[in-house]
Amino acid sequence: MKDQDYELLSQYLDGELPTKETAQLEQRLGADSELRITLASMRSIDSAVKASYRNSGQAPAHIGAMLQGEESNVVAFPRRSRAAASWQYAVAATLVAAAGLLLVPDMNRSSEALLSAALDEASSRASGWETLEDGRKLRPVLSFPDKSGTWCREYLVTDAEGAQRGVACRDDKGWNTVVIAATEITPNDDQLYRPAGADDDSSVAKYISENAADIAASAQQESELIASDWQ
Repeated sequence: MKDQDYELLSQYLDGELPTKETAQLEQRLGADSELRITLASMRSIDSAVKASYRNSGQAPAHIGAMLQGEESNVVAFPRRSRAAASWQYAVAATLVAAAGLLLVPDMNRSSEALLSAALDEASSRASGWETLEDGRKLRPVLSFPDKSGTWCREYLVTDAEGAQRGVACRDDKGWNTVVIAATEITPNDDQLYRPAGADDDSSVAKYISENAADIAASAQQESELIASDWQ
């Protein structure tokens, strides 16, 4: 990931990217899993910030003070072109704001940590949602063993910006997303649900078909895995 990639993703999320560049970026997203995961993380952070401050309509005073402090508190970058300088100072401001968010009790846990904790305990289902602390909705879809000897879970996650389908695999520290893609959830999605492989996003379906070592766990098997901490 380069600085320009973060700038492109930021403009994409804000709807500020021109049509041609949008098409080029979406083509890259289809082929670059790191870029897709980074976009998903940025979207989750954006949604978490919006959810945290929706009621007050403004950032907490201590974060505002950090952003409006003396010039000596601002990270300085070597001056290049006007465009480059603007982007670098924007990154600096974002980093300062992100650091301030760590002081907000409700946001101490990262979006990935919240997802991992929910995947540890939530059963797969064809309808209904788990509500995460940051406001996102999660639905585990199925659990399957992969060829490396660990367990993976396909899931749906939604926020104010849209929906995504992903696969997370477990190690001794928790669940880590290995592939994720934008998807669509219709108002009647619970009724229109189909098992994995019927209408999945191609990157997710491809990952499952190439890495699954066996069929998905039954409800009983999954219940036992949850009880045994996925051992």
